[in-house]
Amino acid sequence: MSASSSDNLGGLRFLVLNEVFTLSHLVLVKMLGIEFSSVQIVFIRCLSSAMLLVPLLVWKGAFADVRTQLGLNGLRVLLSSVAITVNFFTISQIQLAQMSTIGYLRPAVTSLIAYFFLKESQTWHRWLVIVIGFSAVLFIFSPEESHLQIVALLALCGMCCGSSATILQKYLSRDMSDLPLMVWYSVGVAIVTAPFAIWFWATPAPQELLMMVMTGLLATMAQFFFIRAFRKADASFLAPMFYFHIVPTTLIGFFVFSEVPSLNTILGALIILASLIGMTLLERRRSPNNASM
Repeated sequence: MSASSSDNLGGLRFLVLNEVFTLSHLVLVKMLGIEFSSVQIVFIRCLSSAMLLVPLLVWKGAFADVRTQLGLNGLRVLLSSVAITVNFFTISQIQLAQMSTIGYLRPAVTSLIAYFFLKESQTWHRWLVIVIGFSAVLFIFSPEESHLQIVALLALCGMCCGSSATILQKYLSRDMSDLPLMVWYSVGVAIVTAPFAIWFWATPAPQELLMMVMTGLLATMAQFFFIRAFRKADASFLAPMFYFHIVPTTLIGFFVFSEVPSLNTILGALIILASLIGMTLLERRRSPNNASM
């Protein structure tokens, strides 16, 4: 996107809206995870999203696009089902600041998977960030109890599944537009998680059921604002904004859930952030387009 056609401030406004809806979704998932299984929350979340997206797909006349690449879309749904269920479980078990710090590793993990499966070349500083990031996570959870260390390991496994699904989505986006991809995700994950949700089902009160439905609506709106943000603004302008995600997440953890980050968590987050910012600056300096910007 050229400087003349981009609207960075407009994109930033959409990214702020994405952050608001994402954080609201995170709070609801954290609250619901105390009483309900993560798979039940995932099922109702995706079912509510599907009820919003499927009529929109039919109205747009894009229903035929759903039949594109059935096998790869099915694999993406399976990986996404594992990733989001694990993500919801870990949100309920560890501090939001710790979860946010682990989340910073997702781009690095995605790059690693892209290297092996898409044969995308990776720079030495990306490999360095991966090593530093995983070392920082070990540092963060080293003083924690053993079951929290297992949860952190589970979070990393879930991230690998989510990153693999992202790689598949990137490949599928060559032939499919955003709406069919979103419908595949919502409908597919709802179908995959339905049997497990029924098995672990706990009947929610009306207000709790409403909260579960709201997780789907909030996540759908957050995804919409995310897509709009990157359509309007340059990716290079928006990418650094994600580094600040840990600030509101930590504040919400402290004021809403009485979570006090440990010194290890703070230091680990700073180490990962410093390595990510350093990588961004190096890649921007080495970019061939940098001279013309």
